[in-house]
Amino acid sequence: MIKLTKSRAVLFALSASVTGAMMGAGALQDSKPAEIGAKAPDFTLVDINGKKHTLSDYTAKGHTVVLEWFNPDCPFVKKHYREDTGTMLAIQQDMKDEKVTWLLINSGRVDHSTTGVERNSKAVDDWGITAPVLLDESGKVGMAYNAKRTPEMYIIDAQGVLRYHGAIDDRSDAAAPGKTNYVRNALQQVLAGETVTTAQTKAYGCSVKY
Repeated sequence: MIKLTKSRAVLFALSASVTGAMMGAGALQDSKPAEIGAKAPDFTLVDINGKKHTLSDYTAKGHTVVLEWFNPDCPFVKKHYREDTGTMLAIQQDMKDEKVTWLLINSGRVDHSTTGVERNSKAVDDWGITAPVLLDESGKVGMAYNAKRTPEMYIIDAQGVLRYHGAIDDRSDAAAPGKTNYVRNALQQVLAGETVTTAQTKAYGCSVKY
């Protein structure tokens, strides 16, 4: 057993403290998450076609906004865009006559293979996506929402208030969609002016590539 003198013990503790601080400095720091029932953080992002989108512009027009954190190579995202599932596209189609704006956000860092105009444009073409895909390569918007997974879902009402946050549904593997679609149910309740009965769930999927 190694015995430390008092001076060595102090030096050891200081070294461990500095090492821990250095490790923590490189890690993604959790921001305070957007809270259910509170104003959602406003933002402006540019989509893969160069068009700017501002959250508050949509809510000012009376639109309910769905945010979907997106990664075209994540198997948990892919399961909702396959030809045999089409979960995300089906909800958008069903809500086409409502004041609903659906925005996909890719918060992957600029040098990651899952981000950039080319990769996301290919996903749009392959999957028939019609909603804008916004690039958040700085990660600032993702961190403001404390988004950690793809897909991770948020529903913001026409007053700019966050009404739902969490998973798309109740099946957390990458094989098939679940039986209960939390987003569809919450969206229907928001549009009807009702209280969302399941306002928060645990998002599942790949990590956001900050």
